[in-house]
Amino acid sequence: MKIGFRINPLKTVKKLIRPVSEPPKPVRTLVQVRFEGDGRVLTYYNDRFQLNPGDRVFVSGRLAGKPGIVESVTTKFKINLANYEKIISVASLEIHGTYERIIDKMVSYDSAAVSAAQFRSWCMPPENENDEIVAGDGYEINLEDLSSPDEIKNAIFDRALGYCRDGSVAYISISDGVGTAFIHGTEWYEVNFLVKGSHLTEMYCSCPYPGLCKHLLAVSIILKSMIQEGLDIERDFVAIDDSCFWQVVSRTVKKITF
Repeated sequence: MKIGFRINPLKTVKKLIRPVSEPPKPVRTLVQVRFEGDGRVLTYYNDRFQLNPGDRVFVSGRLAGKPGIVESVTTKFKINLANYEKIISVASLEIHGTYERIIDKMVSYDSAAVSAAQFRSWCMPPENENDEIVAGDGYEINLEDLSSPDEIKNAIFDRALGYCRDGSVAYISISDGVGTAFIHGTEWYEVNFLVKGSHLTEMYCSCPYPGLCKHLLAVSIILKSMIQEGLDIERDFVAIDDSCFWQVVSRTVKKITF
């Protein structure tokens, strides 16, 4: 099943070309944000973004790193700025392109599809520019023989299979041989890798596990399964988990063409 998105009523599907326009300038606002999980609603100052109810945001302060949903926005206020934390990012939830379903993922080979940077904005706060990132040797996994690495333990493999079954591997993309994936576990983790034929090389995960982790394995298992079901790994692609994909579509896309 393939789907494409369009807004006009034409019978033929055409690529939507949007005119280039200046983004609206943000105004100073006070924003009430409801946080996922515990339902708390707190107020934040915003002078960077044009926000509307329903927007997904990240904030500074003690709830930094937890996604929140904008409940209300007001320009009528006078505050002591020292008493308020700020909105630091807003997710770009627009979805474009043509998608087909492979296993439990919506897959697109379209260059307009959701990029890794865009998906990251859905689930993670902006990276801290002051963070010092260092890396050692990455892992390598042969998709034709997932049992080959000596580091794979049965318990880790079983947990990886569980992640595959429950849709925790929410996003995978490959662009010019560079792969990125986002996995929802105890928190959100990012996996990076290179693709060389049937091998995934220089694999790294942002989780703290000091070894070949369940997140790296889950990405490998999903890719192997999708290739067996028709995924063309030699082309650039984006794959988004069903539930995540349709949740965003229901909030942002006005018309879907099947």
